[in-house]
Amino acid sequence: MKVGSKADFKPPFFRELNFGVGRIGETTLYAMIRKIWVTIICAVCIPLAGCGGVVAPKWDLCKPTRIESAAQSVKATDSLVVYLDTSASMAGYLSPNGKTAFAVSPDGNTIFSKTLLELRNVVTTMSPLPQVVVRRVDTSVSAPSFGDLELSQSSQNRGIFNGKETNLAGAMKSFSEPLDKDSADQAVPRFHILVTDGVQSSEKSDTNLSCDKGSDSTCVKRKLLDLVAAGWGGAIIGMRSEFAGKVYSEISKKVIPYNSGKEAKKFRPFYLYVFSPDRSALETLVGSLNQRLSPLVEAGAYREFGLTTNFSSGLPSVEILKEKSSGELLNIRNEKPKDDQMPRIEAKASVNTDRKGLQKFVLVVKPTWSARANSAGSAGELAQLVKWEMQPIYPEQEDPKHRYPILKPPKAETVDGNIELTFETGWEKESGDLDWRMYRVIGTLDVEKVAPRWVSDWTTNLDTTAETANKTLNFESSVANLWKNPVLLNYPVAEFCIRVGAK
Repeated sequence: MKVGSKADFKPPFFRELNFGVGRIGETTLYAMIRKIWVTIICAVCIPLAGCGGVVAPKWDLCKPTRIESAAQSVKATDSLVVYLDTSASMAGYLSPNGKTAFAVSPDGNTIFSKTLLELRNVVTTMSPLPQVVVRRVDTSVSAPSFGDLELSQSSQNRGIFNGKETNLAGAMKSFSEPLDKDSADQAVPRFHILVTDGVQSSEKSDTNLSCDKGSDSTCVKRKLLDLVAAGWGGAIIGMRSEFAGKVYSEISKKVIPYNSGKEAKKFRPFYLYVFSPDRSALETLVGSLNQRLSPLVEAGAYREFGLTTNFSSGLPSVEILKEKSSGELLNIRNEKPKDDQMPRIEAKASVNTDRKGLQKFVLVVKPTWSARANSAGSAGELAQLVKWEMQPIYPEQEDPKHRYPILKPPKAETVDGNIELTFETGWEKESGDLDWRMYRVIGTLDVEKVAPRWVSDWTTNLDTTAETANKTLNFESSVANLWKNPVLLNYPVAEFCIRVGAK
């Protein structure tokens, strides 16, 4: 080889390193240098979506939704008012023959009787200790009776329940009125509990659009929505109790004798409408009621329809369903978060998906349901009440010179009480540097649904036979769409982060 030929040329850095050529050879030295440079380049490219890609967005961008605590909506006094439906049909909830009656309890008290006594006792767990007030509800709402003696009497004496009609909407209207209308400060009682069989037996005239002189299911729902819209907290507790008496049909206007006996599935429902202008205090009260009242009945006979409650008590768990999330074109990684961090899922799809199609992967989401939510139904029933959406986090604005992956909104399925979310991800045929996307995946209550499943199970649209006396006439229509309120409209019951990029 001639000196100065092209093959003999070596760059300056190679000539400086040529001391070892005689022993290891030029080819080997070139390979070593190339390996060093490849190592350096790969070290730089590892955090990128391939060389020429973009650094993955930081997980810190994805933060839990912040829920502002509710302030008390109006000035309130430390009083608990029990509004007791005293229509004649309510007498059937009390034992007709004292201790020798049909009641499950050996002392002769029915579940309804025990509930009234617990309403008297629950105040002892509250601080400050509220004053108990009782108001009877039939065609009108009676003047306040201060003290809990009337609750004790009502738990034993059938004769108290002799009213002809029930103006439930009128009782609910009284929630937002002071006990002393002549008082200067016009403060309303802090707690209100309406105890009723849920039947609106005081009809309003067609011209009475304000519902001030009568009640039907439409009026009841309107009053409840007015309270929630004004910032009040609310919950409806349903229970089943023994019953031996007369059920008054609102459709046929006839009396139907009904005796449930000791068979729990034949027990007749009754309800507690619990409201407060202090939502924080309401959560405490309803929690205490759940603890004291739920042991009185068998499983499934105590239910809650929370209108403003926290359905979640923390962040969910999110796991990858391996059997449905594997494939050579897709890598899924679950980055276990710390206790105060949202779950994090990373999906990397091969750019070959632009030819071979989008790839599916499945995540199993287990919401951390609150105790209050568990009173509304089983985990499977609650899961069916959730709808899902993806909120984009990154990029804030797309770069036209970049190429972004696809992530389709998930399809949800309830399996064994858990929620399985099926996603599809991949790439379209485009040019540009490979970039990332990041989303917050949020599950919220589907407020378009009428109510929890138990509400429809306890409802009948026909009350003319004894066979339907273990259900409540038009109960579902009277509470329909109450979830469609500012409190629950965007309340997250489960949320996690997911970012997608190139494999």
